[in-house]
Amino acid sequence: MNLTQSSHFVINNDTVMGGFSSSRIDHKKDHVIFSGVVSLENNGGFASVQCDIPSPTKVVNQCIIKVKGDGKRYQLRLKTAELKYGEAYVAEFNTLAGQVTEHIFIASDFQLSFRGRDINTGPELQFSDVEKVGWLIANKQQGNFNISLYSIEFA
Repeated sequence: MNLTQSSHFVINNDTVMGGFSSSRIDHKKDHVIFSGVVSLENNGGFASVQCDIPSPTKVVNQCIIKVKGDGKRYQLRLKTAELKYGEAYVAEFNTLAGQVTEHIFIASDFQLSFRGRDINTGPELQFSDVEKVGWLIANKQQGNFNISLYSIEFA
């Protein structure tokens, strides 16, 4: 799925907890740019974005994303209807500055997480149940960030 097909992106930054990070989404012809500034002031330190996606219509074994990075580390966050309290299945990936890269994940690459803490009990990830996808930058990566999000596919 080309991410420009999803017109409704929701931004959630550390400002919900008193932090000062900021971010934005810019729609381009063949990709979406998620950019901003991560601030560590006032116990801040993250910026994130999420959008709805159509659930895969068949059983799938892989999640494939295509991004153009800035050399920083990001989280891919997947959500299903079973996750009711803000939990997400999280996998981290590194980007290469100025380069388009493809990242392939299998279900075991993801850890169920809630507010930065791993959860050891919960439903097993089934890619066919994914309804929302998000990206997050955190881990004390202070300063400007910029990642172009091209696509997410389930195969």
